[in-house]
Amino acid sequence: MQLQIPPPGSRDSGRSTEPSVEGRSPKLSVRTGDSGDPLKIISPRSNKTLKDKEQKNKARRSAPLYVLVSRKIVDNRYFMIFTTLLTFYALTADDLRIILTEKPADIVFNIMGLVCIVVFTLEVILSCLGKADYYLGFFFWLDVISTATLLLDLTWVSEAIQGGGDGGDASDLRSGRTARVGARAGRVVRVLRLVRILKLYKAYYEAKQRRLERERRKKSGEDLQDDWDEADYEAVEKADGKANESRVGKKLSEMTTRRVICLILAMLLILPLLSKESADQTPYSVSYGANAVWKAFQAKMGNTSSAAQLATTSYDDALLDYIYYHNWYVANHQAMYCPAANCAGRFLGSLFWIGLAGPLGSVDFSSVLQYTQLNTTVVAAFESNQIASYSNQDLWMALGTLPSEVKAVLSEPWTQSCATSTTDLLGLSLIKAVISGLNHHQVACPLDLRATEIQAYASQLIAPGQPYYLTFYYDMRPFNRQTSAFSLGVTFFVMVLLVTASLMFTSDANRLVLRPVEKMIERIEAIRDKPLLAMKMADDEFKAEEIKKARMIRNKQKPFTRIAMEASRLCASRQEVMETVILEKTIIKLGSLLALGFGEAGADIIGKNMSGSDSAGVNAMVPGRKCECIVGILRVRDFSTATEVLQAKVMMFSNQIAEIVHGVCNEFHGAPNKNTGDSFLVIWKESNDAGLGLDCSELMQKYAEGAIVSSACVIGAVHHSPLLGSYREHPGLQYRLGSNCRVHLSVGLHKGWAIEGAVGSEFKIDCSYLSPNVSIATSIERSTEAYGVSVMVAQSVVDLCDYPIRSQCRLIDKVIVRGSPAPMELYCVDLDYMSVEVDYTMRPKVPWNTRQRFKVRQQIEQEKKEVLQKDLADIFVTDEVILQMRERFTVEFFQLFNMGYQNYSQGEWQVARRMLMHIKSEVAHEDGPSTALLKFMEAPYGFEAPKGWQGIRELVC
Repeated sequence: MQLQIPPPGSRDSGRSTEPSVEGRSPKLSVRTGDSGDPLKIISPRSNKTLKDKEQKNKARRSAPLYVLVSRKIVDNRYFMIFTTLLTFYALTADDLRIILTEKPADIVFNIMGLVCIVVFTLEVILSCLGKADYYLGFFFWLDVISTATLLLDLTWVSEAIQGGGDGGDASDLRSGRTARVGARAGRVVRVLRLVRILKLYKAYYEAKQRRLERERRKKSGEDLQDDWDEADYEAVEKADGKANESRVGKKLSEMTTRRVICLILAMLLILPLLSKESADQTPYSVSYGANAVWKAFQAKMGNTSSAAQLATTSYDDALLDYIYYHNWYVANHQAMYCPAANCAGRFLGSLFWIGLAGPLGSVDFSSVLQYTQLNTTVVAAFESNQIASYSNQDLWMALGTLPSEVKAVLSEPWTQSCATSTTDLLGLSLIKAVISGLNHHQVACPLDLRATEIQAYASQLIAPGQPYYLTFYYDMRPFNRQTSAFSLGVTFFVMVLLVTASLMFTSDANRLVLRPVEKMIERIEAIRDKPLLAMKMADDEFKAEEIKKARMIRNKQKPFTRIAMEASRLCASRQEVMETVILEKTIIKLGSLLALGFGEAGADIIGKNMSGSDSAGVNAMVPGRKCECIVGILRVRDFSTATEVLQAKVMMFSNQIAEIVHGVCNEFHGAPNKNTGDSFLVIWKESNDAGLGLDCSELMQKYAEGAIVSSACVIGAVHHSPLLGSYREHPGLQYRLGSNCRVHLSVGLHKGWAIEGAVGSEFKIDCSYLSPNVSIATSIERSTEAYGVSVMVAQSVVDLCDYPIRSQCRLIDKVIVRGSPAPMELYCVDLDYMSVEVDYTMRPKVPWNTRQRFKVRQQIEQEKKEVLQKDLADIFVTDEVILQMRERFTVEFFQLFNMGYQNYSQGEWQVARRMLMHIKSEVAHEDGPSTALLKFMEAPYGFEAPKGWQGIRELVC
């Protein structure tokens, strides 16, 4: 059980020996065992946390055995250590295999890889069984993918992906390129295993939090039990606040972690694919061929006679082989100038300029140029002889062809000067002329292209200090174009990634924090402006929830949607309600409670206190506000007797009456204000909100008519109600009030000004209306006993009504009421409540749940709007209960009483006596106003009007 520590100065009657603690607020409670020994001192919030944990522990204990076993294994320390070691092994094993071992050791790594796959798969299965929010969740998919990547570490799988492990066809460049892409993809996908490190951190963090929680609870149980210092209590509260992470913060942190993981993995996986390999620029034969041409050129320059002729032939053939294999037209127009399949056109760089190079201004090329020029005969015969020879031998290297215009250029002297800022260049260009359909841009020198679009190659066999050398320039425009295209792809990919990341992070923050906060602010501002709007907010919120439930029910009927919903349910089997949602609903509930507790009289108090931005506290004592209103006092007759008889049940008795009074008056736009036990105060307040096109005067007319009609409806409903009708048979009430007792109300209505505001102090306030007119209305209600009527209406209310309603009221006297500066006429609404029978009709039993309450409130709101649009006088001729109560009041009755009252008012009391007596004896056996007037005229005046009689008398109640 739990015992509260008594506040200072109080005495605990249950345990008188327990000392009181001075200067301490009762913030702590002592939890004791069955024997009464104190076990633990806890704070209220800790008590709540403890209850939540007890509920969670109970839910865990009620889980199936396989769930408990799976959860125990997954959370086991040694299992976590084992999987941690395997995780580090999986991250490093493949690289260590390549660095430290040879191929015979691959079988050991394959076996260890299979062990990792089995263990990680088992961990995934156990987590699915033991963790409620794991299956099909974010970390589930990451674990599955990271476990699947372990297959790439198995040499059997990796060699199959990279071409079977036998090297493939070395003549097919595509196989090598595929192998490189597969290897690179394997390395990139392996990065997914790093996600398991996050799981290790998460497990470590949760274990640390559990350890801190155990230490905190142990410390709070020991220290606070021995020392009652307030500082310890604050320390416990502070620790409690640290230990309890909000669900919103946890969800936002989890979503942020997910987004960051996805972004990093997307960059690691996609960015390597959006880059062009340097191996695709030029073939490896570029350097080899340059060496061969340079050696042949050196041989040509150093030999004479027959040897020179042989060297010349060798140089011409080497240079032509080099030109034809790497020529620009094969690379850019392969279909036209590549007769075989193994041309170098698959590379993105191609030869377009050949020549001599040397330091600027320090070399004379005139002695060398004679050796560079190709023989015309050799050039003319090369394509027909040498290419055919290569084709017949089926070599791996196939030469391309050249356009006829370019063949003529090859035998020209190298006279094109293309000096740069540091180098002299003399040579010839293969694309110096524009050829229709082939070359649309004239390039005579290398610098006619951009610096990034050319690549120079020379022989690696050039001796140091060599004044000149052969150089070959390659056109890298296709490679640059593809690189730029990939760069655009990277740019757009990063742009999309950044925009997507921004939207995702913003969406998470908006969905979890900002939007709920803005919604709460919007609701608070609406409640501040119109405090009574909180009830409508609650209805709208409930309506939205019902619409959402109905939509889900409809979606369940669709097969594909049902499958998706089931997957979503499994993916998030434990949907925790965010604190922001709880706070929003709490604000609505608090606003509704404020609206119910303060009513219209407290609207200004709520608005002014909620509009302030300071934290100085609540200022309930705001200045009052004067308003014009209709005051209604409804009093329960014989309430003191009912209280003595019913005792504890009198509260239910009062609430049953209040349900009728408040419900009917609210339907006719009345605002119930306060209840003093036997009486209800209802206000129809003048409002600037015309509503439905009515101005202020028209609205007050409707309110006055509604007040009169609602009074008649309340009387009929009270006597027609089967719940209140059951009190007629209560033996205690029959004994005290007679066998014909029944629950009855009397009503008094008056219009005037009142001060609307708070009455009380900073300890307790009561939002009400203070005015002499409230006292006048009370006096008018009290006069119902003297006149024997149920509803008494002052002249101030009747004057506001239109004739149809005014004709339903009977003028019965003109009096001076204490507190009123002028005499007023009194009207009554004739209602014979004794003729009303209790409605014992069996109604269908409808479950009175939240949904039914919402429907009833919606119906009440709709009827409330219709009240301002219809003629309220029709209720007197359409309502069955009112017709039943007014059945005995005939036209003859009203005419006789009117004549009697006019004679009474004019001082002809003898004539008035005959008329009123005739009513009692012939027309109506019971008429309270007639009896009251006869009593007044009889004593002490003896039916003789006093001198100076003006038809006005003082009302004494």
